[in-house]
Amino acid sequence: MKILLNTFVITLLLFCSLSVFGQGDWEENDGEIEDVEIEIVKDRAITLPRINRNFDKITPRNLTDTEPQVDYFFSNLQLPIPALNLRVRPLKMKQESLNKLYGNYVRAGFGNFVTPYFEGYFTSKRNRDYLYGAHIDFLNSQRGPIDGENSGSGRLNLSAFGKSFGEKVTTSADFGIRRSNYNFYGVEIPVNADVEIMEQIFNNFYLKSSIENTDKSSRFEYLAGIQIDYLSDDYSAEETEFQLDFRGNYEVGEYGSINLLTELDMINQQDELLDIDSRNILRVVPSFTFEYEGVLIDAGINLVYENDTLGGAEDIHFYPMVKACYLLSTGLEVHAGIKGDVDKLTLRELVNENPFMAQNTRVFNGYNTFEFFGGISGTLTSKIGFGAGLSSANYNNLPLYLNDPASSGQFIVAYDQGDVGVFNLNARLSYNNDEKLRISLTGDYWGYDTDEQEEAWHRPNYKLGAVDVYSLFDKLSVELEAHT
Repeated sequence: MKILLNTFVITLLLFCSLSVFGQGDWEENDGEIEDVEIEIVKDRAITLPRINRNFDKITPRNLTDTEPQVDYFFSNLQLPIPALNLRVRPLKMKQESLNKLYGNYVRAGFGNFVTPYFEGYFTSKRNRDYLYGAHIDFLNSQRGPIDGENSGSGRLNLSAFGKSFGEKVTTSADFGIRRSNYNFYGVEIPVNADVEIMEQIFNNFYLKSSIENTDKSSRFEYLAGIQIDYLSDDYSAEETEFQLDFRGNYEVGEYGSINLLTELDMINQQDELLDIDSRNILRVVPSFTFEYEGVLIDAGINLVYENDTLGGAEDIHFYPMVKACYLLSTGLEVHAGIKGDVDKLTLRELVNENPFMAQNTRVFNGYNTFEFFGGISGTLTSKIGFGAGLSSANYNNLPLYLNDPASSGQFIVAYDQGDVGVFNLNARLSYNNDEKLRISLTGDYWGYDTDEQEEAWHRPNYKLGAVDVYSLFDKLSVELEAHT
């Protein structure tokens, strides 16, 4: 390319030279242009010889690694530092104040049939080591629904209690006296008749004590107690009951536990025309609580020994006990189970349910041979709670109440020794508005399928209850209560 460029430059210079000379001749020849023939040859090729290019490699240079000589010198520097006195003020959280605790509680009322009512609790205030107090409950109806004063009734309960709190053991004791009086009304008495009002008076004394484990670090919890009850009436009946009980459980894992319940009852009844041997009941209930697939299960066996004689009952009874609970959602739980038991019956429990019993009443145990139960409970809102349930059971020796042929104002006990079916349906609804207003509604329905008796004489078919408590201010509240 460079050779061709040089050729072109030379040719151009030659052409310019010729042109200059030609112009001079043109001026001499009066501007006449002569004919000139120029021959341009294009086929000439210029060939240059090939030159070899030499590349000389750089000779590597030998380098020797050398380590520089370094000397280290250490000197201890001691700098005087003044003492640092830090004053740190820890952040203190405001301690929540405890709710004010009142040691005394009194309520009073007045009802129909000239019925004054008074109840009071007198207790010690908040203390880490002990608690003690007394309770009084008085209600007396001067008249009743039939024949005025001949159907009046009343009660008086006095009790004292105390509890000692220890780091590992808590003990308690309770003593009480209960007195109740009832008139056997329903019998027409002539106005001028010289007869005394038939009245029954019950006196009950009891003493009980217990000890329980309160060591939070222990996996074993227990509660052992003893109780003595004595009952006498205005005629000649007496009953003494001695009770021992023990409840314990040992935690296994987060939700599991091994449980044991034992109870011993020794009952001695005396009456004018009765010759009754001592009745003994020993109950042992081992069970195990565990969780499976979100279901909390309590399963065990109820083993009962008793020496009752009505109906030729067996001395030893075995009943299964299984209960399962499942949390459907937050605040909503369902439960179901089966059980059986020997229903201990004492004269004290009998007259508490029906105080108009005739003299020389014989008492026997009942047998709940099988019972299925289930229910649901939860909260509808933060202030409204509810519960509903049902049960279906089979009983032997179910006590029923018949009118005494000798006195229409008294009752005798008739035991249905056959298989009696008992069905129960219950429900409750509660409302709590920050403890300012509390309302509770309850309801029960019972249905019976008797065997030997025509019907379940004087057993309840329904029960309704309503309680309304309204706090006027800190120390005063109004309570309305109704039952049917």
